Amino acid sequence: MKREEEKIINTEFCVIGGGLAGVCAAISAARRGVKVVLIQDRPVLGGNASGEIRMWIRGASVSFPEYREGGILEELAMDNIFYNPRMNYSEWDGVVYNKVIAEKNITLLLNTSCVGVVEKKGKIESVTAWQLTSYTNYRIMAQYYADCSGDSIVAEFTDAKFRKGREGKKEYGESYAPEQADSCTMGNSCLIQARETDHFVKFKSPPFAHKFSDNEFQNRFDINNRTNFKNENFWWVEIGGEGDVVKNAEEYNRELIARAFGVWDYIKNSGRFDADNWELDWVGFLAGKRESRRYVGDYVLNQNDIERAQTFPDEIAYGGWSMDDHNPLGIHTQDLPNIHYPVTAPYPIPYRCLYSANISNLFFAGRNVSVTHMALSSTRVMATCAMMGQAVGTACSLAVRYAISPREVGGHMEELQQSLRDDDCFLLHTPRKISEAVRTSSSNIGKDRLAGFWEGIERTIGCKDGTIVLQKGEPLEFVFSRPVQCGGIRLVFDNDISGKRYPDSQSFLKMFPNRCSYPLNGAAATMANELTKEFRVYILTEGQWKLLREIADNHQRLVKIPVDRGIEGIRFVGDETYGHDEIRLYSFDIYEQTKKEES
Repeated sequence: MKREEEKIINTEFCVIGGGLAGVCAAISAARRGVKVVLIQDRPVLGGNASGEIRMWIRGASVSFPEYREGGILEELAMDNIFYNPRMNYSEWDGVVYNKVIAEKNITLLLNTSCVGVVEKKGKIESVTAWQLTSYTNYRIMAQYYADCSGDSIVAEFTDAKFRKGREGKKEYGESYAPEQADSCTMGNSCLIQARETDHFVKFKSPPFAHKFSDNEFQNRFDINNRTNFKNENFWWVEIGGEGDVVKNAEEYNRELIARAFGVWDYIKNSGRFDADNWELDWVGFLAGKRESRRYVGDYVLNQNDIERAQTFPDEIAYGGWSMDDHNPLGIHTQDLPNIHYPVTAPYPIPYRCLYSANISNLFFAGRNVSVTHMALSSTRVMATCAMMGQAVGTACSLAVRYAISPREVGGHMEELQQSLRDDDCFLLHTPRKISEAVRTSSSNIGKDRLAGFWEGIERTIGCKDGTIVLQKGEPLEFVFSRPVQCGGIRLVFDNDISGKRYPDSQSFLKMFPNRCSYPLNGAAATMANELTKEFRVYILTEGQWKLLREIADNHQRLVKIPVDRGIEGIRFVGDETYGHDEIRLYSFDIYEQTKKEES
């Protein structure tokens, strides 16, 4: 077969890597009018969260439920609850895929690997990619690039500054760092999932499976608890941190696959677990990576920033997972597999960690951002990575609009932060600004009922409750002091984002809807009773209220409704929830058209 000629694609933004960071970067930029090419080297999207690897999505909400990450990630979570309440991973892959292909500004190239980069004078000119399924070479020529590959693949072909391994204790004054710097990283893992049946299931391990001894197993798992395997994904089947997790990936995969089958052999056949009716449902043949190379940006986040929750004027995301540092020897040592160093409060992540210090048009997001090894042990989890990805995509939209570099976007920080807030990305120290039209309007309900609304927090944190509480069918109106040109109407509903609806026995559902096993009577994810299901929105034009949109099956927290015309006021009427007696609304506001939207 004759090899096809190279296909050239000219675009504004090229995102390399289709994990949650890359997906959120691509979607956020595309929604703001940027032409995007998203390159993913696998047949599915989602990276470590995909059906190929199946790691749980985790972030700040594990320790701080009120600070669950929002934005596009929360949209995906709500879609998954709505379409896939039993949390089947193939359906989850479809949820993520649908979110990407729904954006007309995204060209998606699956099964496509970055195999080359042309850089001249500190600027990327093009990326070369190879699509395995079609045997096609692509050359993508973009104004801006984002490396969301996790492995910092662009660093292979450019002079982009990066680091690998652990910094010594003295370099950043990190008390948890090793005394001397080294090249060790956290390792790779292949996960497994099990399913409960209503009958006895025999398991005979394949010849290549590792045979675990009691001593090996008890150093990683409690062999005296006969049932806790049901809530475990066996993340500690981990190797490679003392070597090169990228170059030696296939070698490590072979051992990990043997270990994964060996784990299930031990669960089933050691006699220590009540696993007679359980069967092996899935084994990951593609290892998930925790750490490889980290780019160097204009700032390097470190342990001290995380411990004291250092404030930054350029905050664009936040973390809250513990500093979960894994032993580089993984399962090859009898020592502890990991240490959770505490994080006492959610901490901001500055924008300066998300673009290259020396490649003028390179962004990055995910586990390869500009942080130390110790900081990475917290920032690497996927909910945090997704938020950084959304920040990168939003920042790129500003770079395109103003024809400036990623670094120069820092001069438009307020616009970047407010754009993120408009898309329901929570920021620790940056409230959302209510539009002037609504802020100066007259309303049909009293100021006392709107008190929390004006703060722009848009969630309940501690004793601060920013909801507007309405009765079903009761209107909320804002009549403007003068007509305004409205790009659209924005609503944020109470969706119990902190997961209070779930009992402690279903604590995994509080974070994000993922499973590690499938018991016969396993709980399904559910919509929050508080979430508004049916509602109407009206606009005031020429003195008359006109129905703009009636929605009968809402399942999202954030809803944006295009308007693109001059209006004199807005009205909301909530008709039904998923079970609550009242309508609970965090935001009812307008947003202006951007120049990109107008064009």
